Amino acid sequence: MRYSLAKVIAVAALGLSGAASMPGSASAGGSVDVSGWCQAYYGSQAFHGVVVSNNVYGWRCQYGTDAAARFNVDMNAACARQYGNPGTARFTDYNNPYSWYCV
Repeated sequence: MRYSLAKVIAVAALGLSGAASMPGSASAGGSVDVSGWCQAYYGSQAFHGVVVSNNVYGWRCQYGTDAAARFNVDMNAACARQYGNPGTARFTDYNNPYSWYCV
């Protein structure tokens, strides 16, 4: 499922995505709620998505402010959690960690 640019901007305005506003979500196309997946998968609201490398594979789940407690993100599973199975994640720009979207 693809979302229009207006819907993506609306999600960003709600603070659920966007590089400048709040880390934790990839936002191109049908946005990926990275922080939501981290919290669900790792079982704690203390987890959130962080970008540790400036490319699409730079996303990690981090526990609170502990940089030593960073774990992998499964973007396909994050898409499945949001939009149902099968979850398929794609990106538009390798050098932009916020370019992930779900199809």
